[in-house]
Amino acid sequence: MLKKELMSFFTSLLQKTATLRNISILFILSQLVFLSMMLLTFPKINAQIGTHAFDLRTFGYSQVIAERIVAKLTTETRQLYLFPQLALLDVVYPILLALFLSSLLYRLVPKNQGHRSILLILPFMSLCFDYIENICIALLITKSIPTSTSFVFFSSSCTILKSVCTTLSWIIILVIFAIRLIEFIRNKHTRRLKNPS
Repeated sequence: MLKKELMSFFTSLLQKTATLRNISILFILSQLVFLSMMLLTFPKINAQIGTHAFDLRTFGYSQVIAERIVAKLTTETRQLYLFPQLALLDVVYPILLALFLSSLLYRLVPKNQGHRSILLILPFMSLCFDYIENICIALLITKSIPTSTSFVFFSSSCTILKSVCTTLSWIIILVIFAIRLIEFIRNKHTRRLKNPS
């Protein structure tokens, strides 16, 4: 019963956000937040630690790398990482991106498609992994938890899974666009053959 109610709420939400206008707004807002991170916070964090921050390591990170990053963080950079990066920008960006991707999939994937619900949820899976990753990073950089092998593995896995879910969402969207484009070109070619000028 709860599952049906959640899916009903989720579908109702996407019906509102899946208009061309709302999709455009979500895309613009998500990219503005993304640019803020790429141009303002991450360059400062990366410059301080001499490598990519945890969030930007698509293929994860080891315990050794995690310890090096934590050791190189100054008090000022740690505060910047916590806020606005983790507590503001990386809270807003994932939800905007998830809504954008899921709304776009809602428009592109036919309602009778068997795996439609899984495809629509995929961007929100990325959102969940992103938020868990944020919590893990906050615990690591504040030294609230030891950089143990198991905890770093868990945190790194969330980073990888976040990247996988987001990448899969984009790939699915691009594949559907490519299929639609091919169909459009074929239909146009067929019409020209049937009605030569």
